[in-house]
Amino acid sequence: MKIFIPKEINDKRVAASPDTVKKLIDMGHEVFIESDAGKNSNFNNDHYINSGGKISNESGAAEIILKVGKPTSVEISTYKEGSILVAMLDPYNNRDLVDEIRNKNITAFAMELMPRITRAQSMDVLSSQSNLAGYKAVIEAANSFNKAMPMMMTAAGTIAPAKVMVFGAGVAGLQAIATAKRLGAVVSATDVRLAAKEQVQSLGGKFVIIDSDELKDAETAGGYAKEMSEDFKKQQAELIASTLANQDIAICTALIPGKKAPVLITEENVKSMKPGSVIIDLAAQSGGNCTLSKPGETVEAHGVTIIGATDFASEIPQDASALYAKNLLNFMAILFDKETKELNIDWEDEIIVNTALTKKGAFIHKEFI
Repeated sequence: MKIFIPKEINDKRVAASPDTVKKLIDMGHEVFIESDAGKNSNFNNDHYINSGGKISNESGAAEIILKVGKPTSVEISTYKEGSILVAMLDPYNNRDLVDEIRNKNITAFAMELMPRITRAQSMDVLSSQSNLAGYKAVIEAANSFNKAMPMMMTAAGTIAPAKVMVFGAGVAGLQAIATAKRLGAVVSATDVRLAAKEQVQSLGGKFVIIDSDELKDAETAGGYAKEMSEDFKKQQAELIASTLANQDIAICTALIPGKKAPVLITEENVKSMKPGSVIIDLAAQSGGNCTLSKPGETVEAHGVTIIGATDFASEIPQDASALYAKNLLNFMAILFDKETKELNIDWEDEIIVNTALTKKGAFIHKEFI
């Protein structure tokens, strides 16, 4: 089949690396890459050509479009009716766009809806990209913080280590903890999932949580955090408030799939933080864990720098693209028969059921039917 890899708009990543292009061709496909699509990821046109790909700016003939982020309305208008689109579509926040895709009779798969099952681990784009985002969050915080991260002992005196608190101990949060520890900070973290406690402690972090029976059932079957009761939120907020006042840096990573991000840092919390403190909010695009966060912007409030991150993984484009491209390659493998190399989608496969949004002009995902 003809596969098209477009140049992303407002994103430095690309959906295919020269390595995955070669493997897609080995699977029996023709691969067309938009000119300079991989430039920001250090993959130039010659790299793709040497891998067997072809440079083309025409998407209209493609039967499969592989993207990183959601397409624009203009891009959708160029896609062939009946084609297959695979990307991170953010469907809960872009229903109108999903409608456009459905109306064009496009079969769309949203990669961020990949189920958290063993067989799908190699296709889990959220994990591969969140890992890099967690790392980048700490690097950005260290760059914005006007003090040193590790403890330093000099003849002129001792510099105390920075104190970092991580909200949410998922993939991004755990990488943030590990990175902050490597930079010499004293790290604490909080998460409603008790299973995260051991992971946080294994990385050298202190786990901060109230004692509550609700924690026994705070995790979904897919491994995500559930939304907690108002009473739990109130008690946890009080504990966080007293802890946050002594921190230098807060890294926010807490998300609830399909819902607005939980508010964990209020304006009153921000006021309690020391002047010069930094908050990195990786949940800014989903409403923010901090009430003062603004997606894509850096704001100063009450002496605290608040960075509303939108997609930090895109700031490490070469590695992010390589990992994402491999996720897509693994997903593509289950769409085709290995022997005949013909399209053979198993619509009862758990992976397909969870990621497929539209098919033949209709919604088929349980959340959109």
